[in-house]
Parts: sequence; structure tokens; C-alpha cells
Amino acid sequence: MRQGLRIVRVDQDDQPRVAALHRRCSAAARWHRYHRAMGDPDTYLGPLLSRPHSVHLAVQDSRDRLVAIGHLLADDGDAEAALLVEDTWQNRGLGTRLLEELGLFAVVLGVPEVYGVIHPDDARMAAVLHRTGVPLRTVLETGSATTVRARTQDIGLALACSPGGRGGWRRGARVLRRSFEDASPTG
Repeated sequence: MRQGLRIVRVDQDDQPRVAALHRRCSAAARWHRYHRAMGDPDTYLGPLLSRPHSVHLAVQDSRDRLVAIGHLLADDGDAEAALLVEDTWQNRGLGTRLLEELGLFAVVLGVPEVYGVIHPDDARMAAVLHRTGVPLRTVLETGSATTVRARTQDIGLALACSPGGRGGWRRGARVLRRSFEDASPTG
């Protein structure tokens, strides 16, 4: 993986490292992730990271510090995908890579659709979504958010057609194999 980066599965046991990531992110980065001002991450990360039937993946640097996180959150049969990338690591493909892995989980788990809630002016997220090559349906919301939806069938096709190299990322087969087992919709 580039610069010693790897994708790892995280859960409530990793809350201190996830909270540290949140604290290093700017208020603007957290705003684009949560769509509101957020207080102390220790107050909201526990329930998020222990949410049943959800998958949480992070990008870990060579010093075992988390620099980005992605969530696939079960929601009434579908799943919400959400990303947060530390400011100094933005524009390096981490969000795109996390979204690909979350899409792979959605396919394996048989989730019908994946959606994300984004700000209409979030150019970085728009670029990430464009790079996926997945057909998207946009539902304009009232206020300051837009919901973007993708059929998991289309995500699977896009992943099957994507180049095999993936930019030198090392997947960590053991981590992903364990993650698939842990993410079982019945477990």
C-alpha cells in the first residue's frame, strides 16, 4: 500500500484511535461528514462503532494511526455509506478507496442499495462519487443535504470492471476475510 497505508476493520475497541482522528480533522471536514457541529467525539463514537450489522473500515498509516474512516451503516434493509478523511490526507484517493471497499461489503452482504447524504457544495465528495463509475440517483432534499443512492448491483458491476491494480494498495486478505465473517447480516 502507498506510504505504508492499509485498510483495517475497526470497532468500538478502536474508539480512542477513531476519536483522535476526529480531533485532528477540521470543523469543516467534520461538518461535511455529520452535517452539523459535533462536540466531543467520545460522546457519539461509541454508539456509532457498536451499531449492529454495520461495517467500519479505516486507513491506518505506518505508525498505526488512523487517517481516514468509512462506515457502512445498516438502515432498514439498505445501508448508508459515510466517510471522514483527515485534512492533511485529503485528495490522495483514500475516500475513493474506502468507498470501494464499503461497496464490496455491500455486495457481499446483499444490501439492495447504498446511499450517502452529502452537501450539494461538497466538491470533494462529488469527485469521489464520480470516480466510482457507478450510476447514481440523486434525491434533492430540502435544506442543506442531498441523498445520493446507488444500486448494489451497479456497484458490483463497477467493481468487477475496475482495474486490478488499485494503485498499489495492499488489501490485507486476513483482515478482509475476518471482516466478511464478522459483518454477517445475522451476526
